[in-house]
Formats: sequence, C-alpha cells, structure tokens
Amino acid sequence: MKKNKIWILVSVIVACGIYRLLPHISNVTPIGAMALTGGMYFRKRILGFILPIVTLYASDLVLNNTLYAVEGTGFVWFSKYMITVYIAFLITVLLGIFLNKKTTSAKIVGGTLVASLLFFLITNLGTWAEGLMYPMTLSGMGAALLAGVPFFRSTLLGNLIFIPLFVAFFEYYMNGNNIFSSDKEVLLDRA
Repeated sequence: MKKNKIWILVSVIVACGIYRLLPHISNVTPIGAMALTGGMYFRKRILGFILPIVTLYASDLVLNNTLYAVEGTGFVWFSKYMITVYIAFLITVLLGIFLNKKTTSAKIVGGTLVASLLFFLITNLGTWAEGLMYPMTLSGMGAALLAGVPFFRSTLLGNLIFIPLFVAFFEYYMNGNNIFSSDKEVLLDRA
C-alpha cells in the first residue's frame, strides 16, 4: 500500500473516533463504517483489526471518563458493556474482509444491513445474558431485544449514512472507481 493511502485510511478511522466525542444524534456514528472499511481496505489484515479497535477504545476511554462518568467510581479503563460491543465490532471487521473480494453496491448495502443487525443482536443478547436487567427467560430475551429497537434504528441510520460514504470515498480516492454509478462488479485494488 502506498504511504499516502495508508495515511488516508488512518486519518479517516481516527476522525471516526473523534466524531464520537462531538455532539451528534445518539448512536448515529461512523463506528460501523470504521470497522467494515478497516476490514475492506487494509492489505495488512492485522491493521484492519488493530487500528479501528484502538480508535474505538480510545474514544470509549474518553467518553467513559467524561460524558458517561459516574461520580465516585474513579477512572474507568474498561466496562462490561464493552465486551459485546467489541465482539460485534470485530465481527464487522471480518465482514469487511469478506466484502473485500469483489465489491458491488448490493454487497455494500447488504453488508451494512448485516453489520447493523449483528451489532443489535450481539449487544442486546449480551445485555440479556448478563442476567442483571432482564430475567433469563424467553420473555426476558424478547424484552431485551425490544428495548434495543430504538438504538438499532439509530445504529442502522449511522451505518446507512457512513458505510456507503466511506466506501465511495475510498474507492474513488484510492482506486479511481465509482462503484455506485452502476451495480457492476468492481475488483478492488486493495492497497
């Protein structure tokens, strides 16, 4: 990968972390885009995992100790909720690696929907599985999923905005491709 292409990827992913620290509509963030495109565009797969996860962690560290801070708890390095979020995040990077092979606009939309649904299911089922907020019954699981629907809508909206935007940007800037002009298959020259 050319050095300037790496810096474009790094810059966009770091900007996603910074975006989370700015005022925005709740859960309408580019973290899904950062995971999916990290998997899609880094030739060195380890960077596709490490850079987005480190960026997510850094923004969580700031948020957990400022905006979400609870008085008297001290500095928060890690919270239990982060486990399911990071699992969903890593699976989204894997999805991006899968989409890396041959990209079409249909695959991007499908990947966006799958990433959103996986995040919803993993995080809400994880909350239910803790057994603290919902009873460990089918009705408790249903209640946990139902309680997550408003968050799912926001996550889906964020993914529908940012994932196609990032893919179009990376395809155009890095490869000179405009994959959204038609539904033809475009082989990506992964850097």
